[in-house]
Amino acid sequence: MRTESSGTYRVKLSRRGKARPGSSRWFRRYRWLVISGWLLVGMVVVWIMFIRSESVPAKSSADAVAAHPAPTTQNVAEMPAVRLPADDAVHEALTEWWYYSGHLQTDSGERYSFHMAAFLRRGTLTHTVFQGSLLDHQTEQIYTEQARTAGNPSDGRTNGFGFNFGNWQLQGTGAEHAAKMAGKDFALDLKLKDALQPVLHQAPGTPVAGLLDFGSAGKSYYTSRPRMAAQGTLSIGGTIKAVRGEVWFDHQWGDFEAASLRWNWFALQLGDGADLMLFELFDRQGAAVLRMGTYAKDGAVSALGAADFAANSRGTWKSPASGVLYPINWTISIPARGLQLKVDPAQRASEFDARTTTLNVYWEGAVKVSGSQAGVGFMELSGYQAPAEQAGKKPAAVGAVKSANGTALKHD
Repeated sequence: MRTESSGTYRVKLSRRGKARPGSSRWFRRYRWLVISGWLLVGMVVVWIMFIRSESVPAKSSADAVAAHPAPTTQNVAEMPAVRLPADDAVHEALTEWWYYSGHLQTDSGERYSFHMAAFLRRGTLTHTVFQGSLLDHQTEQIYTEQARTAGNPSDGRTNGFGFNFGNWQLQGTGAEHAAKMAGKDFALDLKLKDALQPVLHQAPGTPVAGLLDFGSAGKSYYTSRPRMAAQGTLSIGGTIKAVRGEVWFDHQWGDFEAASLRWNWFALQLGDGADLMLFELFDRQGAAVLRMGTYAKDGAVSALGAADFAANSRGTWKSPASGVLYPINWTISIPARGLQLKVDPAQRASEFDARTTTLNVYWEGAVKVSGSQAGVGFMELSGYQAPAEQAGKKPAAVGAVKSANGTALKHD
């Protein structure tokens, strides 16, 4: 009986032959090898896309996917001058972003604020990130949306920029722009126009207008349109409303590593028509890299150096989600302009959780200005970490945390 059964099995086996690659019998036999192979491929893709490409928003060129050189060490004086509108377009650089922030209102006086940005990055692979938020000042509800895609979805225009991806649209040619985003329960669609020339930000004594030196982190070109007239519609919960307001537009590009920097950024539109940008950059250990600003009014632009202004934190907010302590209340003084300003958030809880797209969190939100001048604006606090995440440091008590410039922060 055994011999006969064994012989029958051998006959059946020979009739079936070898398992054909891709067949169910082949997969059952080699399934663990196949699964292990796909897991390995997945780990390599994640490493290329998210780890080696850096965990920050940034720039990519129109169709390049190759690796890009490290941050430039070229002398600032040797770098080319800004040319507009050509330099509104996508560049062959490591990091680039286009950014809008602004305050809007309806005819009935309802107030809203928003930020919207497109980031292009070339690491090992090119990728593009879109991020945005909308604050309803009546309900204090914040709506956020973000998206990430491989490659560069811009339209390739040479005298401006144009991005269309899903519910996102950011485009500009000269002084005329359009900005559009939509997410869960909200949408925003704006047309923007600027009556003034763009502002080229420049630290005093530097040779190229619109070019900033970030030391070992690289160099960045930086231009703005601080007060674009905007009109359009927004929708919350399906209710569409006409809105109008003034919007700040920024464009930065260059071979620089934003991941190695921490910064406090202020974009303020004052009641007398002046526009004020202040930029404080530090390395991740808190050492100063660059402190500068720009004061613009009626078409006249003045550069501000580190000695021309003071910015001191007078209150903080700790994110319950990330544990990061942000310095959100500020006093800013510019003696030569007779300015003594208080800057406070419209909504304290304005942390943007970008861990699904750029692997970081940052504070981005509308601010109100009081003091010697009233006004509105936006503030961005980026590169801050929860105390436990700071390399080589034990978690600090809330009252002992310091801002990027080393000034002790008061916790509210």
